[in-house]
Amino acid sequence: MRSYKEFPKGDARRYFTVLVAIVDLGGDATLHYISQRVGCTRAEAQRAIETAAEQFGMDIEKAGPVYRITGWGALDKREVRKLLEV
Repeated sequence: MRSYKEFPKGDARRYFTVLVAIVDLGGDATLHYISQRVGCTRAEAQRAIETAAEQFGMDIEKAGPVYRITGWGALDKREVRKLLEV
């Protein structure tokens, strides 16, 4: 998978790297592990989560420190992953 900073600022694929990391990490999807996995800061990961939820109508829950995607809104989970596998 590609890293967060491979994409220019404002590129939605930055958000997609964070979303895929949440899915892949499952019960370990804390800001710490998400940011390590995609190569960004915790603040950048937090902003990506908030922006994706707002702009794409996603449902992202936080239970304690762990994030979980419960609804993908306007996005197709399979297609998001495909965009990053180039």
